[in-house]
Amino acid sequence: MFRLFLLLLISLSLSANEEKSAVFVYNCNNNYNFVAELKNNEAWLFLPSKTVQVNKVESSSDVVYSSKKISYMHKGSKSTLTVDKKVYNCSNDAIAATFEKAKLSGVAFRAIGNEPGWILEMTLDKEVVLLTSLGTVRTNFTVVEKFSDGYSMEYKMKSTHNTLFVRIEKRACKDTMVDRTYESMVYINFDGVNMQGCGKALY
Repeated sequence: MFRLFLLLLISLSLSANEEKSAVFVYNCNNNYNFVAELKNNEAWLFLPSKTVQVNKVESSSDVVYSSKKISYMHKGSKSTLTVDKKVYNCSNDAIAATFEKAKLSGVAFRAIGNEPGWILEMTLDKEVVLLTSLGTVRTNFTVVEKFSDGYSMEYKMKSTHNTLFVRIEKRACKDTMVDRTYESMVYINFDGVNMQGCGKALY
């Protein structure tokens, strides 16, 4: 669990866009789900039926953002959302939030692996970041070759001093550490070291 906690911290710090923001994926009562992005003194709420911007308001204790018919009270991993007088009590899905933050930063595909822990992010422009050694080693790659057979995608990537091969197979992948299933199996070879994990397309 400690390794998982570190990977979550790494996930929150890894982004194609370095502008600081916090992203939350909330699961609420009555099967209501939404995404919130907090930046400076405003919050963007991606609700099931619409996207709204709400501004931070003065509060004695809690962090509150509101607009005409919407109030969002942020309490760390918990929140209370009021929409048109309907109140929802919500909890953040920390793992889903790392994927959503990557998506909002322009990442098109994201993969994670355990033992050793690593994170791979590819943008729509095929810029690639690989984070290894529990976040102490970050390497940026560019794609030099790619191949698809309809079932899988293969990439050869290079940085100034490193080489990375990535194979993405379109079949279910179960992350047993967090009991989640992703859409793709991902195999990587980083400077001769083979590792595997799970990933999914964000766009």
